[in-house]
Order: sequence, then structure tokens, then C-alpha cells
Amino acid sequence: MSDSKKPNYLAEGTWPCTVLGAECGEDKGLITVRINVKIDDGPSKGRTCSYEDRVDAKSAPYVARSCKAVGWGGLKITDTLVTDVSKWIEKTGGKSTVQIRYIDIKRGKKYDAWLDDHRAWIDGGRQGAEPQPPIWDKVQAIGNGPKPLAAPSKTAAQDADEYLMRALADEGSAPPMDAPPASGAPPVTDEDVPFITSNWTRVNGGVL
Repeated sequence: MSDSKKPNYLAEGTWPCTVLGAECGEDKGLITVRINVKIDDGPSKGRTCSYEDRVDAKSAPYVARSCKAVGWGGLKITDTLVTDVSKWIEKTGGKSTVQIRYIDIKRGKKYDAWLDDHRAWIDGGRQGAEPQPPIWDKVQAIGNGPKPLAAPSKTAAQDADEYLMRALADEGSAPPMDAPPASGAPPVTDEDVPFITSNWTRVNGGVL
């Protein structure tokens, strides 16, 4: 198989994503849901993919979880899924996670083509690396990864820094006063901190 014909699989794993929207209709006599997303990080960053499944007795619990994760309210899915997901995206920005799982393909046209290639490679009639068996890069689920974190507010960030500095000080591992902060601002000096020696001596004429 030439490089141009090699499958460009989605990277396996659970990745942060942005939900683009949902669809709901009928396929082969069963209601089918589709949740479209764009992967935000990892080797497949920027690529779009879709979680899709037909609703039956076996799949219903898994379909419900993915749909609930993107804002579905749990009422009649054919009437509410698309609207509920659109409202959820508008309210939250649509940040979620997508799980990609590799499943071996063991029958069908792709498998038969691989068998032919592999036999030819064994017999010496095909050059290059050993052909790899086909896989299905299945979109397994939406929203089952860690919940995306919101951007920190100024107050929450200041509180966290204060708590951490106290904890480090208690352990004797606080950074030195003249250490440059990560923000690139100039280090804290004794002129910036009240009630230390230089301020006292300046106020009192330098007499200790």
C-alpha cells in the first residue's frame, strides 16, 4: 500500500474536544443519534469526527450517557436532542471530551484487501514494510473523560497562590524573596514590604 493510500486514523485515547452539534434521525429502522465534535488537543488536533449509534435495548445506556454529557435533558430524543445540545453549546461553549478506541476489523472488503496484500508480501511479490491489519478508529463516547476546567478567575488564582505560599512557608520550602515571578514582573524587594528593617531605619533616621 502506498503512503498516499495509508489510512489516516484518529489517535487512540480520550481527548478534549469542542462539540459542534447533534443530529437525530432514523437509519435501518432504528433511531440514530450523531454528535459532531472537533478534537482540541493531541495528534489529531483540529480534526472533526462524530459519535454515532443506533438506539436499541443494548446501546441505550451508552447513547444516553453521551447525549446527557452534551446537554440533552432526557425527554423525547427525536424532539429535543438537537435543540438541547444547541442551547448547551451556546451556554457552555461546548467543551467536552471524546474517546477514540481502536477495534480490529476481521471481515469485509478492507480485511480481504489486507489479506491479499499480506499474502503478496509473504510471497515476496510486495515490497516495503509488512502490511498492517485494518482497524476501525471508533468514536466510542463523548464526555466520559475528565471534566474540562474553566479559565481561572483573578480571585480564585490569588487565593490559590496565597494558600500554596503558606503551605510552602510552613514546610520551609518557599521561594526566596528575590526570586523572579513567572509573570516576568520584577522581584519583590524590602521597599515593597512594610514593617521590615529598611523601612524602619528610613523612618527613624537610620538609627538602629
